[in-house]
Amino acid sequence: IGLFSVQQYKLSQNDHFRLEIKDRGQDGKIPVLFLHKPLDREVARSHRLLLTAVDGGKPPKSGTMGIVINVLDVNDNMPVFTRESYTVELNENSPVGTTVIQVNATDKDEGLNGEVVYSFGNNVNNKLRKLFEIDAITGAITVKGLLDYEAKDRYEIDIKASDKGPVPLSTEKSVIIAVVDLNDNAPEIEVTSLSSAIPEDSKPGRTVALISVSDRDSGVNGKVICSIIDDVPFTLTPSLQENISSSAPCPCLLNSSNCPCAFVHF
Repeated sequence: IGLFSVQQYKLSQNDHFRLEIKDRGQDGKIPVLFLHKPLDREVARSHRLLLTAVDGGKPPKSGTMGIVINVLDVNDNMPVFTRESYTVELNENSPVGTTVIQVNATDKDEGLNGEVVYSFGNNVNNKLRKLFEIDAITGAITVKGLLDYEAKDRYEIDIKASDKGPVPLSTEKSVIIAVVDLNDNAPEIEVTSLSSAIPEDSKPGRTVALISVSDRDSGVNGKVICSIIDDVPFTLTPSLQENISSSAPCPCLLNSSNCPCAFVHF
């Protein structure tokens, strides 16, 4: 009562809260705590304050009370992928169920706001969805259909990571899949015969047939060598090069996947 009642309140130093005193007359002074600066649960989950009440005596007496403020989470953080880019090589004809790559994203929020699920991006077409699938929980991308290098040698898939908040936040990242060519195509030979028979006195160098060889594979898998296995009086001569003996392989395929050769009398 009077001077011996509480005359002032003090709040410990902090960055987020301020104290205002409301004078209620006979009811005394009432401290009211206000938020001064926005809170971020990801920076500080709780704040501890100390409120001190001081009376008007001489010397003054004081009492203190601890205040603990727990910060509740709101869904204010979107998932973030743990890698800047995802690039992987995958053999063509990989069996269904083969794991291509596993993506991972984290979310700073807690509870459902911080739980992440994975899916294909909205722009991923049905063709890609028939070739690949993604596990919503683990983020593992697996093979679902037949991959053929000769049909397509590169895929780019948008992966979406979303949280489970009331209004989900999401982010996307591209995964690039480079298909590796395997030697799964045999060379194809096309023969164009210039005549059904040749005279026995034909001069050496006469062209008997034109041969074209191709291989759909790439790189060394698509390079072919032309040769004659049996001991016959004929030789293969590259149409682009000369002076090739009958026992030598066709050199025009060393840097190409097409072999235009002439089958000539030796």
